[in-house]
Amino acid sequence: MDKKQLPEMKYVTTILVFLFLLACNHKAPYEYVLDEKDLVPEGITYSAKIDAFYLTSVTKSKIIAVDRTTGKQTDFITENKFGYQPGVGIWVDDKRNQLHALGGYYRLPDSLSSLYTFDLNTKKLLKRYNLSDEHFLNDMVVDTKGDMYLTDTKDASVFILKQGSDSLELFYKSEEIEFPNGIAISDDNSKLYVASMPLGIKVIDISSKKILNETDTLDISTGIDGLEFRKGHLYGIQNGVSANGFNFRKLLLNDAQNQIIGAEIIDGGNPELYVPLTFCFAENRAVVIGNSNLGHLNQETMEFSKSDTIPKTKLLVYEID
Repeated sequence: MDKKQLPEMKYVTTILVFLFLLACNHKAPYEYVLDEKDLVPEGITYSAKIDAFYLTSVTKSKIIAVDRTTGKQTDFITENKFGYQPGVGIWVDDKRNQLHALGGYYRLPDSLSSLYTFDLNTKKLLKRYNLSDEHFLNDMVVDTKGDMYLTDTKDASVFILKQGSDSLELFYKSEEIEFPNGIAISDDNSKLYVASMPLGIKVIDISSKKILNETDTLDISTGIDGLEFRKGHLYGIQNGVSANGFNFRKLLLNDAQNQIIGAEIIDGGNPELYVPLTFCFAENRAVVIGNSNLGHLNQETMEFSKSDTIPKTKLLVYEID
């Protein structure tokens, strides 16, 4: 090789190494823009196995998948397939290759509230569990054994679907969790965190079924929708306290994880947080349904506004320690 070619070859090699490292360190975008502005997504979950987000739709009664790397969107199930009704909470179980989604809407008369369990790979419906219109299953969490806990917003209760069972059972009912919405579970599976919209998050000891904390009088944890437990603390979307506005917050727990002792605002006062609903974790990032566009939906008639000024929904991505 001509010695004059050596500097040029070193330069080319450096560029190739840089491009290789760039590809290896590719990160997901810091926001995803959904294709359908009238989707009104209510629930979101992440599958590490598929490397995709799954979202339920209130207006279109379907579930979509969003590729985490490319942002490409496809229907997991199409509108009303398997009788799926307006979608709310959703949970992926990578260990068992299942996707659980709640359908049925509390403002629709004679609407069954149902839990649908799908095969994550084939998209086939494996099971549907129905409750009457006196109930509204809103959100869910699954423990390490595969037992699922579901909030019933209408009936101030939590249902449980035990692993291998064919029916939902009442786990807990009390006005102390009035209008329960988001739900989370501690890493050791000993405590449930149930977000009562007017009363704040209640910590329930699973074995004794006793509430461990007092009612929130400071609006730290009232008006919480989506709720997740991570590294000893809680994270939540607060959309039900007008004085605080729409925000995404971290709720600090004490060492025993049975009392909320403070809050840190991760994002608030952001115009892209317009009626935010729920979120999920994907590795060290939180992905939030920023502007759900629920505010542009007539929830009595399920008609979406025809205004051209309504923006598309964005999923906002936050780095989390």
